[in-house]
Amino acid sequence: GGPHIGYDMVWPMSIMMKAFTSQNDAEIKTCIKMLMDTDADTGFMHESFHKDNPKKFTRAWFAWQNTLFGELILKLVNEGKVDLLNSIQ
Repeated sequence: GGPHIGYDMVWPMSIMMKAFTSQNDAEIKTCIKMLMDTDADTGFMHESFHKDNPKKFTRAWFAWQNTLFGELILKLVNEGKVDLLNSIQ
């Protein structure tokens, strides 16, 4: 987070960047699971979510985050990591 949204707010984009740049499947899986678990049951990524309560979020619709998440999934599919994606509960 930061001053404009609050220091207790997490940017999903930062988690996505970690997954984009990781070479470690366990770390990638952890990132994807975290992103899926913090969508506040909306099915969408948000600008940010509160570190202790993902149902407290900013921007119900934030195309940049949703598009970036889609790009991450496509990258993983193209890299042959479908089994990794399918293993996420």
